[in-house]
Amino acid sequence: MNMVRAPMEKSEEEMQMVKQSLILPIVLDVLAHDIRVLQGSAAKMNGLYVKYLNTLQDKASLELFHLRRQLRQQGIKVFRQERAKQGLEAEYLCRGYQHPFMMLWSVVKAEVEAALDILMNDSSRKPIDNCP
Repeated sequence: MNMVRAPMEKSEEEMQMVKQSLILPIVLDVLAHDIRVLQGSAAKMNGLYVKYLNTLQDKASLELFHLRRQLRQQGIKVFRQERAKQGLEAEYLCRGYQHPFMMLWSVVKAEVEAALDILMNDSSRKPIDNCP
């Protein structure tokens, strides 16, 4: 009987999913902070800005929900997350093997900005009628 064993190495796609599952909660924290700041500001249209940020929060939350479900389906479990002095640290299980994960804060910031950019671009793409 020839049994095929799951490899210890995780795929690039799995690593990206783990990274996104750690980045999206920070995106949500950033959005929540910015909403609080806007609500306390004297900006002329802060209600509109807050509404837009709430929409981004909803999109990020939904994306995180689907991502966590996908991780569960693939048997990947992030079991430790820590916002350490040097950066974001985590450990996760993938196919029964434990893997470390670490990102410096400068990289986390760039990843959060990229995720926000994607969320903003997705929400601003609305079809305009009567355009050639």
